[in-house]
Amino acid sequence: MFFAKLHPLLVHFPIGLLVTGTLFELYGNFRGEKIVAKAGSFNIKLGFWCSIPVAVIGFFGLMSIELKDEFKPFVVKHLIFICLLKNYLKLMTMSIFLKIFQNPSK
Repeated sequence: MFFAKLHPLLVHFPIGLLVTGTLFELYGNFRGEKIVAKAGSFNIKLGFWCSIPVAVIGFFGLMSIELKDEFKPFVVKHLIFICLLKNYLKLMTMSIFLKIFQNPSK
């Protein structure tokens, strides 16, 4: 039950990093401000790495609670959201690696 209570407290940090990182990177690239784009890229990377332990804690929390029938639709929607977020993170990671390999001097 400990993980089920801990997960909602921790989950907002990586989400905030991913959202602000995306906004900073878009703003920095459109306005030509490289420092802002670099800060956005850093936030996305940090949000990605922080989301992994939060997802593990969420999985442990899900395993520790008794799942009633009335909560099953919520859990299914939550897991679908996690899959969509995972795909978003995969695309962001691929774009970061493409940037690195296209410009190895940076």
